Amino acid sequence: MTARRVVVVGGGFAGLAAAVRLGRGGAQVTLLERRPFLGGRAYSFADPATGEVVDNGPHALMGAYTEALDFLREIGASAKLRVQPRLRVALAHPELGVGEVAAPPVPGPLQAPLALLRYRLLAPGDRVRLLAGALRLAARDRALAGRTVAQALADVGQSRAACERFWHPLAIATLNEAPEMAAAAPFAAVLRRAFFAGARAARFALAAVPLSELYTADARHAIEAAGGSVVTGAAVASLALEAEHARAVLLRDGRRVDADAVILAVPCAALLRLLPPALRAAPPFRALAAVGTSPIVSVHLWLDRPVGWGSSFLGLLGGRAQWLFDCGPARDGGRRVASVTSGARFWNDASDEAIAAEVLADAGAVLPALRAARCTRALVVRERHATISLTPAADAVRPRVTTPLANLFLAGDWVQTGLPATIEGAVQAGREAAGRALGAPLVRARAEAARRAGVG
Repeated sequence: MTARRVVVVGGGFAGLAAAVRLGRGGAQVTLLERRPFLGGRAYSFADPATGEVVDNGPHALMGAYTEALDFLREIGASAKLRVQPRLRVALAHPELGVGEVAAPPVPGPLQAPLALLRYRLLAPGDRVRLLAGALRLAARDRALAGRTVAQALADVGQSRAACERFWHPLAIATLNEAPEMAAAAPFAAVLRRAFFAGARAARFALAAVPLSELYTADARHAIEAAGGSVVTGAAVASLALEAEHARAVLLRDGRRVDADAVILAVPCAALLRLLPPALRAAPPFRALAAVGTSPIVSVHLWLDRPVGWGSSFLGLLGGRAQWLFDCGPARDGGRRVASVTSGARFWNDASDEAIAAEVLADAGAVLPALRAARCTRALVVRERHATISLTPAADAVRPRVTTPLANLFLAGDWVQTGLPATIEGAVQAGREAAGRALGAPLVRARAEAARRAGVG
């Protein structure tokens, strides 16, 4: 029997997860990536000044990211992760000092709730209301359609201090959007999966290698070992449609890649550019033109000395910079740290120098050792369209993996998975799209049968 031909467009987490799953299912896979390298919006590159390999932005996984972690196991990359023994997140306030959401060594289901109750940056009463509010939100995520995070937090009686010192940092990092704009339903889904699904789900995992090294090479090897092909520098122009099916992917250089099924694992805006006008104007695609994006800004800082704070990453409170990651020793003998700030529209028009200075000031406000350090280099990385702007309106129009065309499927962190636009959502959508493509009708066999019938 001839293998099913499936073309996957896009080489980020969603596309690679789809292609690996397709190869395991016996499909003949061709993965096309526009850029000369794989990785989508989670990749690494060589800093032009120092030659050190840096990530386009620090990324953290949680134990609740079951699909993403299983994908890494599937391609043999699990050993490249550093996983916390138990949940531990440190946050630092300029006046109040450092507090931790840290799980004590108790039975698993109790760890995350007790971690919230021990968070010293909040008064005891606020901690109790914090846990009660988290339980209420996690239990009603499907009833939050149309509500923003800010509205949902007000609904469950969260104080200003709890919002500023816990809820808002968590929501912005998870949703890449301001709480006043972000959809509450996917945020509540993350709460339920991360804080109330046991000790393993609440732990964080960080890559022990640069992001591209974490997954792209291993995923490519898995695809090629299954007989598939990965083509980089392959810019797709459009789709060839016939009889309500996608028959081929057309590249800008004139090449045509025939397919029995196509998975478009590209950002939302790129999807709309690839679709023929008639399809773009039809549901569910028509509504996507109104979906905006939200930026993430990362700043890599080379310091002349260590400024450790006792953990791999630190939440920064009281300023606009949000999270600081310890990236380890630099080649010049100093230390490299990196900040990541989500929903960072306030820096859209700021210079790189101004952004780096603000990050240094915000970090120095809570880390005295950093104020004494000398910054020898700063590199600002702007992902202006890092994710969709996940407002309630945008969440309502996110399409499913399936489309009106029986053999055309979607994948990406912006597809409706019930989760925010995260690595977990991207992998989940990619794997689901692969499963659908493996079960799609074989257009090629039907067309050939029709031709034979016509000749007869």
